[in-house]
Amino acid sequence: MKFIKKHKVGIIISVICLILVVLAAVAIYSIFNPNSSKTVYGDRLEGEPEISNEVIDGIITSIKSNDFVNDISYKKNVVVLKFFIDVKADTKISKPQELGSTIIESLGTDVTNFFDVEIYLTQKEGESSDYPAIGYHSKNASKISWVINKAGEENE
Repeated sequence: MKFIKKHKVGIIISVICLILVVLAAVAIYSIFNPNSSKTVYGDRLEGEPEISNEVIDGIITSIKSNDFVNDISYKKNVVVLKFFIDVKADTKISKPQELGSTIIESLGTDVTNFFDVEIYLTQKEGESSDYPAIGYHSKNASKISWVINKAGEENE
């Protein structure tokens, strides 16, 4: 008891510092380890329609069957479906743009009303001034908007 009475101020300061250190440790832990039961995307993906692998494989097969297509790949990014299409040299831009309609029709209205669709057209082999081109279909839009080689226009 004599020790406690003699060092009363030091003990109170030590206890307060210990409590502050514990609170700081809990705060730092909660910053670096957020609640994992909550999804990162919030409720944006509620009601997400299922996109089967058969539908995607069908789209890829349908597009690869065109003689002007070199390669196609697909990536899903949260609420954006991305299709990357590489076309052969000397392919006019109007042919691959028609593939956009094929993609939208194959996905169906339930998918296109939930997801945005981006179509990237490239031509690795040729030197057409039309490429690269990007087609964008918003979930709220009725048609695809195309942007054709904006970088090429700046160089002219």
